[in-house]
Amino acid sequence: MGMTLFGGTFAQLEAVAVAREKAQAVFSSNIANTDTPNYKADRRTFADFLDSAVRTRHPVALYRSDPRHMDFSTDDRRLDLGGVFHHEGGVNTRMDGNSVDLQQQMVEMAKNQMLHDLSVRLLKQKLSGLRNAIREGR
Repeated sequence: MGMTLFGGTFAQLEAVAVAREKAQAVFSSNIANTDTPNYKADRRTFADFLDSAVRTRHPVALYRSDPRHMDFSTDDRRLDLGGVFHHEGGVNTRMDGNSVDLQQQMVEMAKNQMLHDLSVRLLKQKLSGLRNAIREGR
């Protein structure tokens, strides 16, 4: 396996950013359908989208370099991220058949947006480091 200019970090950060964008679309759709009778909230999570991106679009092997890191080798599609993400076990349905909890969706959307911003900031820092290395190499 050859060394690439960008390494696996860029692919991993890209996969994270894309998964965050898809999760944001789920929250937006759920919020937009808050008043739609019989609408069942989409329960897909960031972990679902990241798992899909890593397995299909980005052949990036995730591994733990330290036993204190998260274990990505599990087959469980919902990773335990230390309480950062909340998966609702039971689905509460209103009298009109709608299962969207507006407050919960808005909270999760805000968390997801902050974490997306963080992943984009990390990508920018990585690119800035490359730009500095190119400038110094002149």
